Amino acid sequence: MKQSGIFMFSMMATACLFFAGRLVVGSGGAEVRPLAKSLGVATINDCKVTGRIEGRTNGVYVVFDFSNPAAEEKDIAFNYLVSRTLPTSPMSRMGPRPQTIKTGAVLSHARTGNSSEEILVQEAVPVAASNTNPVLVSASLTGLAFRLDQQLTPETWSLVVSRETIKGVHGWGAVMSAVSDVPMNLDKGEVVLASTVQEKSAK
Repeated sequence: MKQSGIFMFSMMATACLFFAGRLVVGSGGAEVRPLAKSLGVATINDCKVTGRIEGRTNGVYVVFDFSNPAAEEKDIAFNYLVSRTLPTSPMSRMGPRPQTIKTGAVLSHARTGNSSEEILVQEAVPVAASNTNPVLVSASLTGLAFRLDQQLTPETWSLVVSRETIKGVHGWGAVMSAVSDVPMNLDKGEVVLASTVQEKSAK
């Protein structure tokens, strides 16, 4: 095989692996990829609760952190809902609707001090077995795909908690109350405990 052919094949293989890697949840870099950061603190049974969503090589996890100031263990019970909004073009007239990834309930015995609980909410998506025949992809097509990918709005993740049953994801444009630095008592209603925070690009 000529050197030019080897070079083109290696470039195409690299491009294919790059885009295939983006299909795997938690792939492309560090072991843990933050998907949603904690927005603040909710209080349940006198305990402080924060949450975050992480992408790992084996799936997507919700991590709840508990802080119990009392000398005895406290029972913490609440419901949660994890949703994801897919990337979309900024030129789209209507954005994508958030998709429910998982709902569930947490019943934990928070010991004195700090503790945490991890929940797998989505298993990693396996990459399909590669074709034994090399697929020829032109440099112009890979460049176009990269430019289109760069123009999409990023995906967003959200973590909602409530002492009551969470009936589902709210519709387009719905704004829910979110926790903040000041602890919010979660006796009634639903709050956004964690969400994807978009980094502002430097000008």
